[in-house]
Amino acid sequence: MSNNTHLDTPDFPLHSSGDVDGPAHRQAHEIGCGAVVIRTTSDNDGNRHTVCLKLNRIGKEYLHHYVVTLDPTAKDALALIYVDPEELLFDCFATLELDLGASADIAPEPGHAFENKDGHFIKVLDDPKSQKMFGFIEPASGLVKLRQERNLKSVHPNWTARAKLNDEIVELTHLLQRFAAQL
Repeated sequence: MSNNTHLDTPDFPLHSSGDVDGPAHRQAHEIGCGAVVIRTTSDNDGNRHTVCLKLNRIGKEYLHHYVVTLDPTAKDALALIYVDPEELLFDCFATLELDLGASADIAPEPGHAFENKDGHFIKVLDDPKSQKMFGFIEPASGLVKLRQERNLKSVHPNWTARAKLNDEIVELTHLLQRFAAQL
């Protein structure tokens, strides 16, 4: 990375930076990019828990923290959500397991996964405050990148995601059940 400590991110996967090793609440800046997390938000009906992928975008001077909601959500609504570095997220201590499914001969839309010469990406809507319209998530690293729609090899509109906890593959809806007592 760099010599600037504000651009450093914890190692991931599965290296805890706190006193508790394993699943626990942590501040966003303590969770490495590419981690599967549960974000709790409040609405009129109380607290709402959603399974997200923790992401980082490397800026010129700062490391920006984001999540993208994986479950429950419609893939066509995938958008980057900025999180304050001190916001508490529940770190499931898991990585993302992506099943791309069949490819289609179409241009990638927000919510579609695709492959180019550099790897696999998921196209998402960018932060509305940003001047960019789309972000491109690299699931393998958890980084948000720009302009990845060149040299396409395949587009996968019907991909599915699961969490990988150690050697166990878990459906995202089951993560909420598994950690309900800790949320």
